[in-house]
Amino acid sequence: MTKLKTLVAGISLALFAGSAIAANSPSADDESLLVVFKPAVSKQEREALVRSVGGLLHATDEAGRDLRMRHVAEGRINTIRVANAAQRDRVLKRLSQHPLIEVAEPNYRLTTQVTDIQPMNAPNDEFFGLLWGLHNTGQDGGTPGADISALDAWSITQGDRNIVIGVIDEGIDYNHPDLVANIWHNPGEICDNGIDDTGTGVIDDCHGFDAITGSGDPMDFGGHGTHVAGTIGAAANNGIGVAGVAWDVQLAGCRFLGPDGGFTSDAIACIDYFTNLRVNHGVNIVATNNSWGGGGFSQALRSAIQTHNDAGILFVAAAGNNGLNSDVSPSYPGAYDLPGIINVANTDRNDRLAGTSTYGAVSVDLGAPGSSIGSTYLDGGYVYMSGTSMAAPHVAGAAALLWAIKPDLSITEVKDILMSSGDSIPALAGRTASGKRLNAYQALLAADPDPGFSVSFSPSSQEVSAGDYAQFDLTVASIADWNGDVALSISISPELSYDLSSSEVAAGETVTLTVYTDSDTQWGSYGIELSASDTESGEFTGSASAELMVLPASLVDLTYSNSTQVSIPDNNPNGVTSVISVADSGVTFGTDVSVNITHTWRGDLIVRLTSPEGTVHTLHDRSGGSADDLIDTWSLSAFNGESITGDWTLFVSDNAAADVGRLNSWGLTLSVASDSDPVPGEPRPGFSWTLDGLTASFSNSSSADYDIVSYAWDFGDGATSSQESPVHTYAEQGTYSVSLTVTDSEGQQASVTETLVLNIATIDVDVLSAVKLRSGSATVQMNISGADESGADVYRDGTFIGNFNNGRVRDRFTTSASSVEYNVCPQQGSRAGCTSVTVQF
Repeated sequence: MTKLKTLVAGISLALFAGSAIAANSPSADDESLLVVFKPAVSKQEREALVRSVGGLLHATDEAGRDLRMRHVAEGRINTIRVANAAQRDRVLKRLSQHPLIEVAEPNYRLTTQVTDIQPMNAPNDEFFGLLWGLHNTGQDGGTPGADISALDAWSITQGDRNIVIGVIDEGIDYNHPDLVANIWHNPGEICDNGIDDTGTGVIDDCHGFDAITGSGDPMDFGGHGTHVAGTIGAAANNGIGVAGVAWDVQLAGCRFLGPDGGFTSDAIACIDYFTNLRVNHGVNIVATNNSWGGGGFSQALRSAIQTHNDAGILFVAAAGNNGLNSDVSPSYPGAYDLPGIINVANTDRNDRLAGTSTYGAVSVDLGAPGSSIGSTYLDGGYVYMSGTSMAAPHVAGAAALLWAIKPDLSITEVKDILMSSGDSIPALAGRTASGKRLNAYQALLAADPDPGFSVSFSPSSQEVSAGDYAQFDLTVASIADWNGDVALSISISPELSYDLSSSEVAAGETVTLTVYTDSDTQWGSYGIELSASDTESGEFTGSASAELMVLPASLVDLTYSNSTQVSIPDNNPNGVTSVISVADSGVTFGTDVSVNITHTWRGDLIVRLTSPEGTVHTLHDRSGGSADDLIDTWSLSAFNGESITGDWTLFVSDNAAADVGRLNSWGLTLSVASDSDPVPGEPRPGFSWTLDGLTASFSNSSSADYDIVSYAWDFGDGATSSQESPVHTYAEQGTYSVSLTVTDSEGQQASVTETLVLNIATIDVDVLSAVKLRSGSATVQMNISGADESGADVYRDGTFIGNFNNGRVRDRFTTSASSVEYNVCPQQGSRAGCTSVTVQF
């Protein structure tokens, strides 16, 4: 029987005796402080001033900006290192009066607080019924309806994979099976290659940042951040565990809290990291969840949050767990008077304000479920936790749902909607600014989405063996009470046969897609695309995608082991390696790895496996705390499709002093295609393209063999190429037959031909009406004609708003301008052939 545990959790200030700042003052770091320099203070002036007081600046760039804080507060925040508390206090006194310094303040300590753990039985794989905050049926003595109305919200949207929520906390266990599908992966960053591929300033930040160590690995060691992440966006409909408020979302982690808490400087570094991702790297971070607090007022932290907000990132804060009025005794950071902070109190399953929750009619904005909240935890587990730490992520998840249907909303608009649309409850009247508890469904309605529908797959991916079939549920959900019928069409690449139980469905209904494979279907990944449009006018459209992984019809297991013992050097990140050399040939479709390590305090250990093709997968990353020994088995798909021949290398390192151990043995079980499924088989060519005027950018998608050695392209106009994914510019418009022939290492060849049409058509646009209210809410209706079957791309003031078929188009938006310009273009990724029209209000 799977078990949930109960933790009473929250974030509070840790008060330590012996602080040299002042009696009863919040605890701060003895060996550092924070300063905010006045504008235009040079690097030389900063360094000279800090030297004069006997301090040392944290690493800076050429302008003297702290490398971890240069993207917030105009780069004016610096960390100063000192020897001890006595020197810190002397430096604070001197710098606070210096004309170059705007603020000098302690580097306050922030930390989590966990007071209790109690096991609790629950049915396996049925944890959703325990999530009263999402759907309160009266379970465990609760009040039915005292929840955020998640089921109704999900009938409108389950989120959007383009939205990223940052979790500033203890990190995230990004390998948790209920989170892994929604973990953000930094585009362009190659994991574990020791290079900052994307120029973020952090090496190997594939899933986020660790501000404590300065590394790109935000792995959670305490569990609090993983719990928060699960409430925001745990995967749903996957048959395990829990569901997040937003099913479709990306979660990026930043770790600044460790076993002994963290410091303001590290919190600012996390805020800086996410601000940099949004402003300079195009990552759509719309909000950060901040289930932490404590410390005194910090101007440096407030300035960092203000820059964060100015960049378009909502700061969702946990109000605190001291049971006090934050208007009288401010609990930071939630109490900072910034319009981009939404500060959240903790309500229980009976819509009461939790006794420990901080409140405030001015400084606390609204309540959300935060008592006995079940969510994800370390090592694939699930626990209950309580505190405002658990309330805040409900709000962050609801914000993600809002941006899914209204991506142009500002952070203050989202905050206003969340506060005004909640359920008024007596417990919050006069104790929060809104007097309301979060209601995600009402928030979506209050966002006033355009009528229409959304479509979704469930599940979004699955795996079958060749010869079997797979079934997906396709759901059409109504938005803003739209009640039309929807026509559905399916495409599968590479092609597979399928049945759709109905090709026309009413809003709110579900149909079944059955995809068939034969015993000789080539293994590999098959993409399924769903296109939908309303049957009456074609004005409303939608799309969704899913993936089907086909495995060979029959697999055999090959087992290997290495029982040579290896001592693990203490506190040495270089670690040790152990190799299993595989002489057999084949391609793996499943890898089981077993490890037997004797070691006290297994939380010191990092264990990684590298395949012969160089793919690296982390098996264990410093989790498990003080428990002894690591004896475990992992079932992996990370190496699927790779050759098994060569050296498989296990890496083990100890990353803290005192505890020692040894690798006793380890083994591999590789599931490979049997003789009835020869590997490799004939290659399957495929390609797609995008157009920019007369230039075509071709993208090779040939699959199934993984050992293609040459490509031969014929562009249909006499030109050829041997590149894998070439770019070709045609001399004129027309229809061209483009062919690709691929050859594998066995000399097997296969070809595919596609028809490419270059037709830069002229599209006619007739503006039917244009209305703007005093509030700035505007609606423009226009008629489009002359577009081909691919429709027309419509841009407003240079911003893409959608692709539309011929007919009426309605655009609703908010603006302060007296006019807007539309460009209506053929769907070709180009502005060539566009029709421009200016609309006056």
